[in-house]
Amino acid sequence: MTAAALIRASFSLVLLTGALALSACWTAPVANVQPPGEARLIQKGIAVRSVKSPAIVESVDPATRTIVLRTSGATETSTYKVGPNVSNLSDIKAGERVQATVAEELSIYVLRDGLLPGAGGASEKIAVDARVLSVDPSYRLLTLQYPNGQNETFKVPLEVQLRQMAAGDSVVIRSVEVVALRRKG
Repeated sequence: MTAAALIRASFSLVLLTGALALSACWTAPVANVQPPGEARLIQKGIAVRSVKSPAIVESVDPATRTIVLRTSGATETSTYKVGPNVSNLSDIKAGERVQATVAEELSIYVLRDGLLPGAGGASEKIAVDARVLSVDPSYRLLTLQYPNGQNETFKVPLEVQLRQMAAGDSVVIRSVEVVALRRKG
């Protein structure tokens, strides 16, 4: 074996060892941890858009501008108000598969055993829809994990207090309205 080949083989071995050592240091984010700090509301009214795809239309009522959808993997349905910018509502029929873009508002909490201290020292039970999986303040990304294990990442507005949020924070989601509907083939 020549000296150059021996150096290349040694260098490859060092690179492989380094890569294996670094991969052992990484752990996947976890949403089921207890976040630090006292139980409190971190921020409410965070406006985001969520794409529900594919969703199956259970019913639609053009007169009241409401639609009932069952999202993939969900056993329960969700009823949404349909915004005025959705012009094809009368064309959508029950049983169709659609992609619905929904305007939502997030509220982020640190809870202790599902409870938030209320007025006068009484605790208030909060119904949680998701948990924070990860926060990336540099790119303004907030990743949530739902109870079914699915993750969703949102690009959030500048005024969102991402530096106060951590993995495990509880999230309550309020759907505002469907802002776009598109048929899926």
